[in-house]
This record gives sequence, structure tokens and C-alpha cells, in this order.
Amino acid sequence: MRVTGGHLKGRIIPTHFANHVRPSTDRVRESLFNSLEHQKGIADTHVLDLFSGSGIIALEFLTREAQSVFSIDLDKKNIAHQKGIAKDWNLPQWHIATGNALTPLSTLLKNKLPATGDIPPFDIIFADPPYGMPNIQGLPQLLFPLLAPNGWIIIEHKPQLVFAEQELLKKEYGSTTMTIFAKP
Repeated sequence: MRVTGGHLKGRIIPTHFANHVRPSTDRVRESLFNSLEHQKGIADTHVLDLFSGSGIIALEFLTREAQSVFSIDLDKKNIAHQKGIAKDWNLPQWHIATGNALTPLSTLLKNKLPATGDIPPFDIIFADPPYGMPNIQGLPQLLFPLLAPNGWIIIEHKPQLVFAEQELLKKEYGSTTMTIFAKP
């Protein structure tokens, strides 16, 4: 698995993450991030990466000059993997925490953020929950309060999933769909 763009383009990430992780393919990431760069912009954004797994999505944001990325995953092996990359690649703007992405995020973030403990208004929230997780449709409403004005939520999911909220954009890539919501 490799980083598809930016100043880290082509770097191979180790695969020391948990076996159950389903990283987004290079093709899906490249397409998504090309769209994001042209339609929203990534430089200087604050990003929240939920269900962060291998960490490849955080790396794609960081390589494109996101100001900060905060990754949350429940699996301690994934967290150790991500922290190893952050250290080895000298990425101090990547904040990584173990936690359940469905618990009250404001509490989790206040306890885990470095320095001030303030929650930044996130410009982009990316969530890649397990495809079989119940109540994925409730994620937009759960995440909207953490979003900055003009912020976007991106949820990776099965193509059959339908959300109640009006999407800004929906892109299908075979068995994977990315749905983008703008803050109402």
C-alpha cells in the first residue's frame, strides 16, 4: 500500500495493522483526494479520521498539507501501527488515539488532544466504519456538531446504504461508495 499524492507520494506503508482492516484501495483514494483537492482544498485543514485502521487516509491528508489530523481507532494494534509511522516519518501534526468512534466524541477529543485540550473545528471528517456496523446512517447527525462552517463529512460504505440527509456528492467505486455531506 502506498501514498498516492503530495510530498509523501509513493512511500510504502508497512502492513502491521490488524487483519480485519479493509484499507481503501489506491484507486479509490487517488480519485477521492483529487476531487477533494479540486472542490474543497485540503491545505491547512483540520481533519478527523474515524475508524482509522491502517492510517492510510490520515497519511493522504497529511501529504496534501492538512494542518492537523486526529485519528481514532478502537484496535490497539492499529494505533501502535499508526504511532510507529508518525514517529518514523516525523509527522507531529498527526494525533492518534485509541477510542470508540461512536462514544461522545467531544469527551474523547478533549481527553486526547495535545496541549490545550480544545477541540478544533474540523474542516473534514472522514469515517470508514465496518461495513456491517449497525446504524451507520446515524453518523452524519452524530458528526455535524464537530464540523466547522462549510465543513464536509465523508463516509465510506457499501453502495446499498441510503442516508436520510441530502448528500453533497456520492461516488461509487465498485463495492465501495464515498458519500460527502456538507454542514447544514
